[in-house]
Amino acid sequence: MESSKKLILIVPLLAGSSLYAQNNTVVLKRAFVEKYKDRATIDATFIVDHAHKNPNAPSKDGDMHVAGRAQTEIGLPMVAEVMNAAQKGQTAAVTEIHKVEGTNTAVPVTGAWRFWFEHPAKKQVQFEQVPVPENTNPDHSFEIHPIAKFDKNGVEGSFQNVPGFTPYDGDKAFSCYETLKVTVSATSSAVAISAAKAKYNYTQFRMTLAGTPKKLDDGGFAVLADVDGADDEAVASNIRMIFVPGTAPFQELVSKKLGDGDEMHVIGIPRINLNAISSFVAASGSKTVTRRLQYEMIVVAVLK
Repeated sequence: MESSKKLILIVPLLAGSSLYAQNNTVVLKRAFVEKYKDRATIDATFIVDHAHKNPNAPSKDGDMHVAGRAQTEIGLPMVAEVMNAAQKGQTAAVTEIHKVEGTNTAVPVTGAWRFWFEHPAKKQVQFEQVPVPENTNPDHSFEIHPIAKFDKNGVEGSFQNVPGFTPYDGDKAFSCYETLKVTVSATSSAVAISAAKAKYNYTQFRMTLAGTPKKLDDGGFAVLADVDGADDEAVASNIRMIFVPGTAPFQELVSKKLGDGDEMHVIGIPRINLNAISSFVAASGSKTVTRRLQYEMIVVAVLK
């Protein structure tokens, strides 16, 4: 991580652009984008400041929300979430979360990184000093969601359907995702990304794989797919699907050797495609440009 004096230089470089004046802007280090653009997950040293006393009811998604800080690896206001947190397989992790909550103890956490404007702030700059959050849901655009491992407690088994929860309909959600816009501006060391507040979190959909799965830098997989609508017409095409190592969706993909033309019925959550952001910045240079938002889906459950 760069020194605070070097990081402060990012702001003046972007402050004069129309992008930086807009709402919902996050400035990321380009080195961070390059490191994580082809990874399903992130490893972080995480301080738990606030956690839900109990997981959400299954009807409200079954997650457990945890607000905290990972200044060294992430450097943004953030939350982490345990999926299916009320189920027995997640008990040890939930207990550990409460044990370290508010103690300023840093613990290792691994999970799917998720950059998405679901709860955005007007402006956030990566690796500025992250304040201690006041509650479990501070303004944030970065998450570790879902968590795959908390300290020594593996929770990869949480990547499955939440009994009693109804995800958003794929036709409705993807019709929205496909209309989202993003404005991007870059310097040699940073990229500013601005977008409107987004909605539709857990989404259920059927997809047809449109290529061979590609192994990612952390052992996960990415594969392009067409999202099938209710009328069997694609509602979205060539969307990158992300599979987290050690999870049930990952095992389904690998054990069945799924590839081009194979179909899957899944639940996924959207995140901004940093691979696409990287390519776009490389092509456009320092220009401030608004374009269609490139997103990808973290596959969190396989449905029968």
